[in-house]
Amino acid sequence: MLCRKLNLFTEAFVAIDGRKFKAVNNRDRNFTKAKMKRRLQQIDESIERYLGQIASADRQEAAIAEPKT
Repeated sequence: MLCRKLNLFTEAFVAIDGRKFKAVNNRDRNFTKAKMKRRLQQIDESIERYLGQIASADRQEAAIAEPKT
């Protein structure tokens, strides 16, 4: 009624549905700032470990490869 008195509606009608949905807020889907910071640190460490493994494999490959003529 307040919206109609303030002329916020023109010719439109608003319907409100009373359905309820179960929220999914378990620990796996709930992120706090601390969890995000920890997760980003884990990702950075994982990337560094991966890049180190690639560099190590490249060094081993160069030492094993024999020159071809």
